[in-house]
Formats: sequence, C-alpha cells, structure tokens
Amino acid sequence: MKVIRLILFVSLISWIASACNHEGSSLVRIETPYGSMVVRLYDDTPIHRDNFLKLVRNHDYDSLLFHRVIQGFMIQGGDPDSRNASIQQQLGGNQIGGDIEAEIVHPAHFHKKGALAAARKPDHVNPDKKSSGSQFYIVQGGILTDSILGELETRINNTLRQEIFYKIQPQYADSLKYYQSQGMQNELMELQIKIIEKVEETLSEMGEFHYTDEQRLVYTTIGGTPHLDGNYTIFGEVIEGLDVIDKIAEQPVYKPADRPATDIWMTMQIIE
Repeated sequence: MKVIRLILFVSLISWIASACNHEGSSLVRIETPYGSMVVRLYDDTPIHRDNFLKLVRNHDYDSLLFHRVIQGFMIQGGDPDSRNASIQQQLGGNQIGGDIEAEIVHPAHFHKKGALAAARKPDHVNPDKKSSGSQFYIVQGGILTDSILGELETRINNTLRQEIFYKIQPQYADSLKYYQSQGMQNELMELQIKIIEKVEETLSEMGEFHYTDEQRLVYTTIGGTPHLDGNYTIFGEVIEGLDVIDKIAEQPVYKPADRPATDIWMTMQIIE
C-alpha cells in the first residue's frame, strides 16, 4: 500500500508540473496584502476562463475585497459592491454581468486546496447550478483521512439512494396504501423489499460514487473540501502562493457574515 501511494504521489507531482507548463493555459496573478497567488485557468471550462480573463483585463477585480473568509474552508471575493464598502455594508449579493452556464467537469476537477471555483446561488433558486458572473472562491479546506473520505462516500451514496427512491416510489404508492389500509403486513413487507432491491439495482446500474485514486491522494496529503465536489464549477487552481490562502483565512472576521475585520483587497493581472 505504501509503495502504491508513493507511486501515486510521484505521478501527482509529475502531473502538477506538466499542468503548470501546459501550452494554451492562462495565468493570472492575484495580489493581496498578504502576498500574491498565481492561478492557472483551465481550458476545458472556456466560458468561465474567458469571462474571468475579460474581468481581469478590464481591471474589474482591482480594489475589490475578499468579503467572505472561513478558516478551514475557503476565501471568497468578486462582489462589485465591496469596492470602498463601509464596514457595516452587507456584501455578497451582487455580481458583474449575468449568471454563467455551469461547466462542472467532475471528477477531473475537484475541490482540492487552491481550487478556483465560481460562487453561485443555492440550488432551490438555481437548479442548473449556474455560476455568478464575477464572484469566486479559492479553497483552503483541510487534510482528510481515508476513513473520513469513506464516510463521505457512504453519505453521498445514501443520498443517491434517497433520490432514486423518491423517483420510483410513486409507481408503488397505490399498492403501499392498499396493503397498509388492509393490514396486509406480509404483502407490505414483500413490496418494501422489492422497492429496496429496485433502488439498489438502479444505483448499481448508475455506479456507486467513489473517490478516484488521485482525489484520495490529494485530499489526504494536500487537503480540500470534498463535500462540494460536482456541485460548483471549478475553472482553475492556485499554482503559486498556497500559503497566501492560509494567511488570508486566519484573519479575524465579523460574524455571521464572515467578513474580515480588516479589508483584504485584491488586484489582478494576466501573466503573458
């Protein structure tokens, strides 16, 4: 097992090195009071890549704030209202431009430390998971154990089972009600077993969720926030300055909005 993990780790380092030198990728430097970060934008999320580059070229991010900072989770910015905002001003509700169609490339892109992702409105008002036109977050997260990842896998698969159940349950609803009303316990139990078997069969056909070897290696060595995977568009990653994320994340914040007590500004420029 140790040899396998070593081989995977060497492969990961090689992959990171090659990714950093990938031709056609776009690099952006983000300056902050706590140092600079260099992010590489992904080519397989072209809508988000091009939108982000346009905003950087137009200097739309310059002097905006990291308005939401949660240690052990992420740092978020990109609200145009944050420029010159008073300390009492509520932030996080505005964006530059309209929503952007989701480009969720999962499992290839996941919430490892340093992942650059688009913020968005919650599912109940945004079922298509469209992204904010300008707000983004950078993952800090934490290092996880294999057992925690296993627990997350179980939780995700149980959620999938529940979703499958709610989809197929209506076709058995009349029979369930009838058996219950007639006190036909044996028939009711047999039907319940049948439904459970159908749920498991459907999940098996879909394929249970499991973290890839790469994801497990990264989450147990570099860290991240895996519970967000597959639900937000990740369109880049920090390739220099991961320590800056930590410095920003440890700053005192005002609750409940998690706004830093001292403004943390940003400026951006494209690295040609």
